[in-house]
Amino acid sequence: MKHDVPRRIAASRTEFKMTPVALAMHALFAGVMILSVLPTSSFAAEPPAAKVATYNFNVPAGPLSSAIARFSAQSGTYVSVNGALTDGKNSQGVQGNLSVPEAITRLLAGSGLEALMQTNGSYVLRVAPIADSTLPAVTVTSDVVLPGELPKPFAGGQVAKGSRVGILGNVDIFDTPFSTQSYTEEFVQDQQSRRVADIISVDPSVRSAMAEYGDSETYLIRGFPVFVNQVGVNGLYGMTESRRITPEFYERIDVLKGPAAMLNGISPFGVVGGNINLTSKRADDKPLTRVTGSYISDSQFGLHLDLGRRFGEDNAWGVRVNVLKRDGDTPIDRQDDHMKNGALALDYRGEKLKASLDVANQDRLTNGYSANITYDSGFALPKPPQVDKNYVDNWEYIKTKAKYWMAHAEYEFSPAVTAYANYGKSEGNEEYYYAGSQGRKFINSAGDFTARAGGYRGSYEVDTYDVGLRGKFMLGEVSNSYALSYSDFSRRAYGATVNATAQYTGNVYNVPNRLPPVVNYGVIPQNGDLQLSSIGLVNTFGFMNDNVLLTLGLRKQDLYSGIFTSGVKTRAYDESKVTPAAALLVKLGNYSLYTNYSEGLAQGATAPATVTGNPNALLPPAVTKQVEGGVKYNAGTFGVTAAVFQISQPNTFTNSSGFFVADGEQRNRGLELSTFGQPLRGVRLLGGITLIDAVQTKTANGTNNGKDAIGVPKVNVVLNGEYDIEALQGFTLTGRINAFSGAQANAANTQSIPGWQTLDLGARYVTQLAGKAVTFRGNVINVTDKNYWNSVSRGFITLGAPRTLLLSASVDF
Repeated sequence: MKHDVPRRIAASRTEFKMTPVALAMHALFAGVMILSVLPTSSFAAEPPAAKVATYNFNVPAGPLSSAIARFSAQSGTYVSVNGALTDGKNSQGVQGNLSVPEAITRLLAGSGLEALMQTNGSYVLRVAPIADSTLPAVTVTSDVVLPGELPKPFAGGQVAKGSRVGILGNVDIFDTPFSTQSYTEEFVQDQQSRRVADIISVDPSVRSAMAEYGDSETYLIRGFPVFVNQVGVNGLYGMTESRRITPEFYERIDVLKGPAAMLNGISPFGVVGGNINLTSKRADDKPLTRVTGSYISDSQFGLHLDLGRRFGEDNAWGVRVNVLKRDGDTPIDRQDDHMKNGALALDYRGEKLKASLDVANQDRLTNGYSANITYDSGFALPKPPQVDKNYVDNWEYIKTKAKYWMAHAEYEFSPAVTAYANYGKSEGNEEYYYAGSQGRKFINSAGDFTARAGGYRGSYEVDTYDVGLRGKFMLGEVSNSYALSYSDFSRRAYGATVNATAQYTGNVYNVPNRLPPVVNYGVIPQNGDLQLSSIGLVNTFGFMNDNVLLTLGLRKQDLYSGIFTSGVKTRAYDESKVTPAAALLVKLGNYSLYTNYSEGLAQGATAPATVTGNPNALLPPAVTKQVEGGVKYNAGTFGVTAAVFQISQPNTFTNSSGFFVADGEQRNRGLELSTFGQPLRGVRLLGGITLIDAVQTKTANGTNNGKDAIGVPKVNVVLNGEYDIEALQGFTLTGRINAFSGAQANAANTQSIPGWQTLDLGARYVTQLAGKAVTFRGNVINVTDKNYWNSVSRGFITLGAPRTLLLSASVDF
């Protein structure tokens, strides 16, 4: 190569005679079957300077594999062990006060092996080179994730080698007995992501349930909703802006599928299908000054500054600043979007002490925002209108302001004991000017709807913290990785809804712009009081040199939720439950087989503001349960995972009388097949297929038993591909296929939305101009400008995204 160009993308020439579903399934299954037998290669990283810290080692002579395990526990240093290298070998042991490099050298003396130190401080083993030998050295790469360290990117750079797994901390993906994925900052940039949903929806088990410029972000994970205020930031809930998230602030986006209350603590409003955690950007050792200019059709222009510096002895102190401004018209008629966001991240990393402080402010206004539509029963739902035509008046808006600050500190007393504490505080305001509490509602198949203009104004305050201990130690031949955590969460909310006009009728295919009404909110009363606390203990037992990992945990959860009428607390839910989790993972060469069982206590679902019978009503707390099993295959440069799961929780929906109710149980059973990484040089694949059978059980009088649950497609396919053009160095083609089958819109299964497929295409070019690294990116979303209903959930349907052009240029100064 003439100059250094980062890894970049690919989308090979494709014959579109097959449907997108068939094409994606063919590409995924054929690619995995063929590529899994191809040889992979690995590269040893150049070791950094040796550590100067010393430890009092007491490792007796014996089998080399056991000696390495004891060495790792006593020093807190991770060593990747290949059984083929250590089988039948013995160690003379090591005693005394020594540095890590000195100790591991003595430990391996006479074994014919040597240890290579990696950039993250861990070690990998290889056969020691023999002088004048023509035989190549055997190199074993390490995917070990050190506790508290951010996992390194996996091959291809789109996902990380590990992710945050609640109180367990960061865990290697192939050592995790749960279905997890961690998306990198690089992937966020290359996708030109405007929201978190743009990133995590590359997983076919994760979908966006809201429009691009809607009133909020809502995600469906394994068929169950997760709301923005259920997303964690650095492990704390309630820190994000309550409606929409700026992905430019975060270095990693972690997704853990399934109920995660034992691992993450009880979240506000409950998490059933999965958990999302965002990790703040931190300054790297390499100075960063990156300016990105962007354009989004119709006429949105943006500017993003990302600045990072480290200073002090050993670069112990770091500062990272992100500032983003974007304004202009969107691809949808009568709609414009404006945002001003900023974040400051400070951190200190010492040998034993680590600390950080994060401050962020988010300010956003969307005029003519993409509103959801509810519907009456008794008729087929209308066909979707043109996705770039607005059925909302240009004066209907959503305006949000939010800020948070977070502090973290941890101290390693020894490899066996690390103490940590996190604190977060956030507050925000939100205001809607819209078709009020009764919302837009379809009344027939012709697209006619009724509406009543009005508004909502509210605010919230959150205080939360968690403290805990974690560490690793040996008991005989069994390793123990434990975590003990206590968390507390408090949220107070205030809000008022006002209907400003009488009901009127319109048609979704032809909506003239109406005159705005006057809204008078008066006094804003309290409408929410949520108190959550929990204490959890979990331990992972490692047997057979950590090739068999058994995780057992319990968490006691307490939930208090006040119920308000006209600002007065009239009653409250006060529940407590101990929820268990158990998981087993067995590593067989490059394969990891796992199974898990988990439960979670969640605040009951909240009725949408648009229902007529009980708007904003809070249903009783609910217990969710999941059973999961799967296999993960690590081919070195790419990975494949397969999982089967069952999740059950109380079934909620809006009935024919306009009430949001819980009736029976929703049971989702599914099969997931996913791939990630770089299966061939210059080729990256990310995505897969998910099949879900979501049914209603235990319904009143058995009326709806066996019928499909609302809003869950049976077939979900997403495949993101990147292809580097070797003939044009630095140039990459990109593409994504999205395909979903239809979904039921009511409990009786008499209304539904059809399935849909879209195609996204793009390219990027990495080069140097005037000695500066420059990256040009271009993406087209929904290339064919397909009209489709994106989703149906909680009693409303959402329109899909129009064809959208994204352009950007990033310059590293």
